[in-house]
Amino acid sequence: MKKNTKYTLVLIMFSLLLTVPVQAQSLKLKKANNYYQQFAYDKAVKAYEALKEKTPGVYRNLAKSYLMLGNINKAEQYYVDLIATNQYQPEDVFDYASVLLMDKKYDEAANWMEKFYKLKPNDLRAKAFMENPLYYRDLLKSDPKMVLTNIDINTKFEDFSPVFYKNNQVVFASSRDNGYVVTKKWDGNLQPFLDLYVADITDGNNLTNVSKFNNVVNKKYHDAPATFNANGDYMIITRNIYNDSKLKDNKLWLYETFLIDNQYWSEPKPIYFNSDNFSNGQATLSPDGNTMYFVSDRPGGYGGTDIYKSVRGLDGRWSEPENLGDKINTEGNEMFPIYDAKGDYLFYSSNGLPGLGGLDIFVSKIKHDGSLTKPINLGAPINSNRDDFSLVYNTDGSGFISSNRPGGKGDDDIYSFKNMPKYNDKIKECYISGIVSDKETKEPLIFAKVYLLNDKGQKIKEFETAADGKYEFGIDCGNAYQIYVLREAYDDSHATIDSKQFETPKIVKNFALKRPLSLGKNEMCDHKITPIYYDLDKFFIRYKDKVSLDKIISLMNKFPEMKLEVSSYTDSRASKPYNVVLSKNRTMSVIKYLTDHGIDKNRLVAKWFGELYPVNACVDGVKCSDEEYQQNRRTEFKILNCQ
Repeated sequence: MKKNTKYTLVLIMFSLLLTVPVQAQSLKLKKANNYYQQFAYDKAVKAYEALKEKTPGVYRNLAKSYLMLGNINKAEQYYVDLIATNQYQPEDVFDYASVLLMDKKYDEAANWMEKFYKLKPNDLRAKAFMENPLYYRDLLKSDPKMVLTNIDINTKFEDFSPVFYKNNQVVFASSRDNGYVVTKKWDGNLQPFLDLYVADITDGNNLTNVSKFNNVVNKKYHDAPATFNANGDYMIITRNIYNDSKLKDNKLWLYETFLIDNQYWSEPKPIYFNSDNFSNGQATLSPDGNTMYFVSDRPGGYGGTDIYKSVRGLDGRWSEPENLGDKINTEGNEMFPIYDAKGDYLFYSSNGLPGLGGLDIFVSKIKHDGSLTKPINLGAPINSNRDDFSLVYNTDGSGFISSNRPGGKGDDDIYSFKNMPKYNDKIKECYISGIVSDKETKEPLIFAKVYLLNDKGQKIKEFETAADGKYEFGIDCGNAYQIYVLREAYDDSHATIDSKQFETPKIVKNFALKRPLSLGKNEMCDHKITPIYYDLDKFFIRYKDKVSLDKIISLMNKFPEMKLEVSSYTDSRASKPYNVVLSKNRTMSVIKYLTDHGIDKNRLVAKWFGELYPVNACVDGVKCSDEEYQQNRRTEFKILNCQ
């Protein structure tokens, strides 16, 4: 790839990869690293190349710099040099495999991905690769009916991210020269800053009549890409952070603007969840404008950039962003989410999932419960060995994508296409549904809590039945799940479902709950309540333990006279006073959960003991395994009126 503004979101992160301490650097090396940190890659490579002695850190930064400059051969060469030092990191192996893909050396790339898997077997990218190491053979099978055409309006600069706009038009991002005598240029690629442009769609699926979109939106710095609702009267735009009309830094924010009187766009206002500490950008809106997916490198994600979801409330305020999870995101970069015209599918690009090189375009169906199916790679010719992203299409199979594949006119170009294959035939949807009823009366039960857990016992979703007793969960085909059903005054029930064992994608599992024969004290006291456990130095309740607490709630509802002692403990690490406070916080977290779910606080007795009373020999001065320490980070429960 060439130096590219689409990577602005992750450029900041690249600067963290320097491995040589500043104190030990020569002046020349320090100068080279400064260029690298400022994204001036052409200057950086010249400075690094001039160094007589090259460390592994220099090889790494040279490889990344050449990659950003679009010189794949040079990038590959320096990854070879880095690997030869035997001082490489697992991420270097992944990056080297990625460069080999961009050079169409697919078999060699697969070999290095196998090595990466051995180094990081729990990495999401490695796991996805190992599901089908020869995946690229299928992706390279191009549909002969589908034709991609480099459209007429492309320039030697960046032209990308087309989105459909009302009246048969397209709005897109471009760094083309605006013709001004003095044009501001971005240091990252020495091209003008991005602006929004609008063009007409021709009968032949080409673009023509290009003009600046709107001066209220286009300002001095990056003002693109954009997304619109179906009516074209609400827009969210990606922009640099402005401070008194001055560029604050290289981070990006999301801004919203409204069309007034069908002719004037309001001054863009930043969305509240923007932050000076990370970037948000590349949003896409559902047709009604009330659901947004966007890209961010905010803390707590899986990798470089992840895709998040936010929903707009009746008051017009966007909800706190929700990460789409590891089904969509990886330790790599997920970027450019795009809704389809009906709002049924989400297209996005990733360099972390198995692809043909660079960013590949994937598609996932949006289920009625808001969850997403496992993404599929669209393959060639939509995807190539370089960056492919921002796909928009019509129901007739025509549309546009952005790509910097070889043979283009400039940096990123917009390509039109026709006869897109029916990708939705490849997307599999599976469901688990059923009815919760009374075993004796056969009547459906209202207010039954149904929990869906993965094969590791972690809660994924929950559902409360209505008067018809029905529940339904969308699941990933081929995976195993556990279902727990709780209902006041009934015995609990559970089942394990392996969707691979069912020929139909719609799995039916009904639950007939039984009322206990007796609710006497002896039966109450026969119940043994297992402890719950905590992560190191944490007091929040883990998902899988909330199921255990829900069982306690069900039990206490069944026996209204039950009183419960809640006692918490820590392991022996940290000071004794600190551990006392930590154990108190753990107890109070449990108490809050129980009372929030209807248990009277007068039925609960709270205690905390810090690191006292360990269940094993892991006391001060004794080194233990993580598993042994885990046994002491616990909350125990005692039924008080059974003593």
